Amino acid sequence: MSFVTAILIAGVFLFIDKKVSSTKHLAFGALLLGIFQFGYVFAAVLYHPFAAYHRWITVGLILPAILHIGQFVARYPENDFPKFNRITMIVLWIVAVFSVGYFCYSTWDASVKYHFTAHHWDFNAENVSRTIAIIIFSYVFINFLAIPIWRIIYLKGKTRWIIFAFLMSFLVGGTVPVVANLLSRDGYIERSIYLTSIVLLFMAAFFIILILYLNFSVEKTSFMLKIVGITFVTVLTIMQVLVYISNQDKESEYDILSQIYMEKVLEGGTVKGGIAYILKWNREDNSFDQEKFDSKLHPNLEQIEIDFKNTLLYDEIFNLSEKDFRESLTKLMEESHRNFGGYKYSIINFLKEHPDLKDKTLKLELNKELSRLGLHVFVTSNKLDNIFEEDFCTKGKSYLENAQEVRMFRVALESRWNDCKWDGKEIALSKLKEEVLNYFRPFVPSFTRYYRKKDVGNHSLHYIGFIKYNHKKNNVSEVGFSYRTYREFMHPTALKQILVLGVVIVVIIFLFPLFFRGSLVAPLNDLLSGVEKVNEGDLEVEVPIRVKDEIGFLADSFNDMVSSIRDARKELQDYAEHLATKVRLRTEELSEKIEEFQRLKIQQDGDYFLTSLLAKPLNYNANKSTRISTQFLLRQKKQFEFRGKRADLGGDVCITGNLRLGIPSDYKRYVFAMNGDAMGKSMQGAGGALVMGVVVNSILARSAANDRILDISPEQWLTETYEEINSVFKSFNGSMVISASFFLIEESSGKTYYFNAEHPFTVFYQDGKATFLDSSLMLRKIGLESEYPFQVFTTTLKEGDILIVGSDGKDDLDLTPDQDTRTINEDETLFLKTVEIGKGNIEQIEQLIYKEGEITDDLSLLRIEYGIRSADPEESSLNTDKTRNDFLKEETSDWSASYSHARQLYKDGNVKEAIDELAELYSKTPEDIKVIKLLALLSFKDKDYIKAVEVLGKYLEVDPELSEYWYYLSIANKKLGKFSEAIYASEKVLAKQPDNTNNLVNLSDLYRLQNEYTRAKEIAAQVLDLDPQNENAKKILRKIENGISKT
Repeated sequence: MSFVTAILIAGVFLFIDKKVSSTKHLAFGALLLGIFQFGYVFAAVLYHPFAAYHRWITVGLILPAILHIGQFVARYPENDFPKFNRITMIVLWIVAVFSVGYFCYSTWDASVKYHFTAHHWDFNAENVSRTIAIIIFSYVFINFLAIPIWRIIYLKGKTRWIIFAFLMSFLVGGTVPVVANLLSRDGYIERSIYLTSIVLLFMAAFFIILILYLNFSVEKTSFMLKIVGITFVTVLTIMQVLVYISNQDKESEYDILSQIYMEKVLEGGTVKGGIAYILKWNREDNSFDQEKFDSKLHPNLEQIEIDFKNTLLYDEIFNLSEKDFRESLTKLMEESHRNFGGYKYSIINFLKEHPDLKDKTLKLELNKELSRLGLHVFVTSNKLDNIFEEDFCTKGKSYLENAQEVRMFRVALESRWNDCKWDGKEIALSKLKEEVLNYFRPFVPSFTRYYRKKDVGNHSLHYIGFIKYNHKKNNVSEVGFSYRTYREFMHPTALKQILVLGVVIVVIIFLFPLFFRGSLVAPLNDLLSGVEKVNEGDLEVEVPIRVKDEIGFLADSFNDMVSSIRDARKELQDYAEHLATKVRLRTEELSEKIEEFQRLKIQQDGDYFLTSLLAKPLNYNANKSTRISTQFLLRQKKQFEFRGKRADLGGDVCITGNLRLGIPSDYKRYVFAMNGDAMGKSMQGAGGALVMGVVVNSILARSAANDRILDISPEQWLTETYEEINSVFKSFNGSMVISASFFLIEESSGKTYYFNAEHPFTVFYQDGKATFLDSSLMLRKIGLESEYPFQVFTTTLKEGDILIVGSDGKDDLDLTPDQDTRTINEDETLFLKTVEIGKGNIEQIEQLIYKEGEITDDLSLLRIEYGIRSADPEESSLNTDKTRNDFLKEETSDWSASYSHARQLYKDGNVKEAIDELAELYSKTPEDIKVIKLLALLSFKDKDYIKAVEVLGKYLEVDPELSEYWYYLSIANKKLGKFSEAIYASEKVLAKQPDNTNNLVNLSDLYRLQNEYTRAKEIAAQVLDLDPQNENAKKILRKIENGISKT
């Protein structure tokens, strides 16, 4: 079947149009392999010595076939190195020609022999055959391994993997049979196994090559060719397996029938079933019954006698009682015949080497040892038989001296074989060889099949014999069957298999195309014809729909597509013919729209201008304090022009003023200041700023008109102000919200009352250092429900202290205005640095902001400075200026100053100093949650894991929901070797964040360290499900495997 498969595949490749170089070599190589397989077909069919010349076919074609398949790989997909490939091919052809010539010359007059296990004739030329086998192996290595590996290294992408698949198919179909050939020559495996491996593995290799070629070839192939080719190879592969199973069953059937005939004829029944001879040996008187045995026509009597005695011993050994088996076996060995010496010494040596084995166990182990020994005896027998008679004395001795597996046979032969003498006598070399080989006869049980021959004149007679030991009669018999009868028994089955194969070939090659013509081939041809016509410009084509399957769906979709293209072309033609008219109409429509747009634009700019005029008086710096200075600047983003007048519009608002709170006889002066940023662009934001300006100015007017003194605390005034403004904005139902910071500063003491409604953090500038006044979000935007309760915060300003409040326009800078992709500033400390460089001057701060990047939003800055001295506190001054945004937070009491300084040290990279200052605060206020939180974080980052475990644990008692700190606690405990505590903390993170890969890796490693490998592997596998490229998880799995192997 491999012969048929190879010829078919060669035909597939040969009939491809416009073949490239690689395809030609693959086709030629497959053709040569097909003819190579025919050599074995010829040998199996012809039962005649002339069939030995099939080796000229197999040896003559295998080397060229291998080299051309190698050239296919070297030139696939393109012939990248034509000169190198051509030289390689020529050199390999020269070596092949000389090798084949050498083989033919060596076997021209060689004697022939019959391989019973392979059932074919062969040359009796093992030396040259072995040399050719080594050359074939070299060709396989070069063409099936070296060249593909070179191409895999050179090529890139998908082609590299295709070559790798070819390499695998070559290793399957080429390397294994070559190795099997060498082993079969030595006798390690039967010759039939080698031939079977050639057939099965060649077909498997052909199947893989065909699949790969048809799926990845760039050459034009037909769809039916792919169906027929793949189906053919698949069916033949299945048939080959079935044929092999059938033949094995037939072999077993022949053995059973032969044994039945043997039993009947030995009991005195009629001779049938192809029985050629019957030979009996009586053990008691050592006599032969040769009534139905002719020594001139039948096998060598001396060899049969040795086989009888070996079989008798084998059956007696394994019929011994298991009790005292060792003693009984030793006694039996002492009584064994002389030619059994090699087996005898091997068994005695086995008993010495295994003194502890007894009875049943000894019997079982001896059976295994004899099976192993039998293989090596068979190999040795083949090796010695292949040595020519004239060289047997020297080469035979030399081989036995190196054959360690049968060294006891050498011991048995030493007493009889000395130089070229046998028992001290000069004998013929052929007789010497025969005597030595008699020591290597098989040691097998009754009913084992023997292949025997008898040379009669210039031809050989072949027999199949079965030996039976009759324990009751104490005799051994052999019944020999004609080998030709065996072939006649197998012939009908083989003939039927050939007929079935022929039917399969006809059906697949000739009938398959007919089966698919109506449902597959014809519809595909119709579709292809339609595509060709469309390519030629014919859009009137319509593909007929024959069947409603996938191809029918494609045809219907194709017709719809062509129809759409046809309609689109007609519309395009219509557009082309009426283009001028359509352009004129479109131009008129566009002009009308532009005019309408201009009218709307003027109306909109008017609305903008009116809103701008309304907003300007509301952004009023009304502070008259000489003790506290306030300045602000507004730079609204929206710039426009209305009737020649330029203006701006935005959502930022700044307002200042003065209040007197207390009773007429005892009151204090306060400076009010606020900065806000209404949400929304253009009119929406401006509307929010307008509402805020109106409401705040109204409250100030109401609170300070006519030198009014309010008997109310600063906290209460800010609270009522917030509630009034918030209620106004909430009435808009969320469509208008505003962020803002409000300040009320006592002139005499500098005590400051404030709240921040989700506005950018206020900057506190003192002694040349800028920090954030706020520490966290304290209140949601005005106009929204807030989950934080309203609270007025306080701090105290000293002389020279400056507060700078600003909208988020100071932070939202485009750092790369000249590039296509905007890069928005995300550095929260940038504005702090700007304030420090500008020394608190908002004019300089504004210029520095412009240098940093491009403003992307409204910009407003409010500057409050405490400590301006004056003789008349009633006088006021008005300063309008410009300013920018801010960032974080800090307090100005002694405690808050230290905490703020520690935070700033951390931001500046001075972690050690920050930890020292926080540790001092922690010693004074050990229950302050802010100090604990920051100290825990910094201790962990500074790798002070003892301190980190203490402070992290204390913080997590107050706030157990912070997963990040549980993770830090786990790492710190792990570093200290506290694996149980580390696992507990890591499991906390797992419960809250099951997809946190960093924590999963840590937890897996912790379980590994605790030798809980199952749990560790589960978690590592979970990491790889989330992140297949996670190297840490892979490393942990490797460590787990190493740990398991060590245990």
